Parts: sequence; C-alpha cells; structure tokens
Amino acid sequence: MQITPDFIALFTDFGVGSHYVGQLKARLYGEGVTQQIIDLCADAPIYDSRASAYLLASFLEYLPKHTVIIAVVDPGVGSDRRALLTKCDGHWLIGPDNGLLAVAINYAKEVHLQTIQFKVKPKHCTFHGRDIFAPAAALLCNGQDVPGDEVDKMTVVGADWPNDLFQIIYIDHYGNAVSGVAGDTLMFSQRIKVNDIEIPHAKTFSAVEPGSCFWYVNANNLVEVAVNCGMASKQLKLAIGSEFEVI
Repeated sequence: MQITPDFIALFTDFGVGSHYVGQLKARLYGEGVTQQIIDLCADAPIYDSRASAYLLASFLEYLPKHTVIIAVVDPGVGSDRRALLTKCDGHWLIGPDNGLLAVAINYAKEVHLQTIQFKVKPKHCTFHGRDIFAPAAALLCNGQDVPGDEVDKMTVVGADWPNDLFQIIYIDHYGNAVSGVAGDTLMFSQRIKVNDIEIPHAKTFSAVEPGSCFWYVNANNLVEVAVNCGMASKQLKLAIGSEFEVI
C-alpha cells in the first residue's frame, strides 16, 4: 500500500505575508489537496540556498511523520537546474537542485531521490514553486506517482558540503544568530570567537546577566549566539554569512 503524506509544510524565502505563499497554497488546494498545510518558514535567507539548507535540515525532526516539504529558495528558477523529489527517513522534500535539499539528504539514513519531469512545461518559468513543486506534492498527496528519473545522491548540488557550517545562517526576530553547526559538535567549555570577541557557553538566557553575550544549543540543535535581553546581531555586528571560529 502506497503511503501518502498527512501534512504539507512550506519552507521558502518568499517573505512573511507574501502573496507568493498564498498562490502556492491556492495551487495546492486547486489540485485537490485536503491535507493540512503548515507554514514552516517564509523568511529563509533570501537567495541563499546553502544557508537555507542547514536551516531546513534542522526543522525536520519535529515535523509530523509523513510530511511533504515544499522548499523554495531558488534564485536560479527557470534555468536548467533540476527539480528534485526525495524521500528522506519518512518525509518527502521537493525543491530545486541548488543545494537546498542537500543537507537533509546528507543527514538521512534512507534516501530515495528522483527528478520531477512533467510532460507539459509550465506556462511561466519564474514560479516553479507554484507551477512544478506544488503539483508534484499534490500528486503524492493524492496517492499518485510523480514522473521522473532516479538520481544518484552524489550528483546533487551540495553533496560534498560539510555536516557543520561555521557561519551564521539565520537571524531571528530577537536578533539571535543561528549557525549551521550542530549542538553536539562543540563542548560547553569551548568559546566562539567572532569579530575578535570571545563568547562563552551558557545553557539558558537566565544563566547570564542582561546584556551579556553567550552561545547555546537552540531548540533545533544548532549552535546559536545570543544576548540576554538584547540583539546579538546588532551588538556583535552579525549577518547571514558571518564566519566564526571555535577556541
């Protein structure tokens, strides 16, 4: 018996409140989807498929089982880059072959990977999220196969990326700076050095004085730099792509 997704999750750089998100949902419902749609993230790092890949992979553990994730951070939309569908440890991911799915694929124990190849090309070439990825997700949700060819995961863009990225990959609403480093990579005795400032570890915000900088392992098991009751991004002059070292 073919397993169908129970949920759809959207991960994009479209922007919170963007009409692109609305159009994506409208296309899904127009294709007969009845599954609940989860707004997972609409403010992924814009144009940055590499940073977004590490962020996306960190979200998968807490998604409901049998979720299909439509992932769109796709500055190369309309080019000859492939559209991919992968089944990773019980979830499906749909997105461009630009590295966005690579970290999730690299982490997964079981992977089935294929291209998405519809016979009829979309009318428009700059919104593959709506015109290719959403119909592919709808086919899965309706218990149908998605047309395409099997892909060797070692040919995917980003297949050779490291498990940890020692850069800031996301700045949240509070100014906390999320890195691409897994929490179990560092020892709590180690410090992070960024912009010539050494930052110690603390388990929680309340463990340090207001205004103090620290790093901790966030709820998605990524190393994150923060300031208690402050904005680390401003205080430490951090941005997506800022590099750091561990000492």
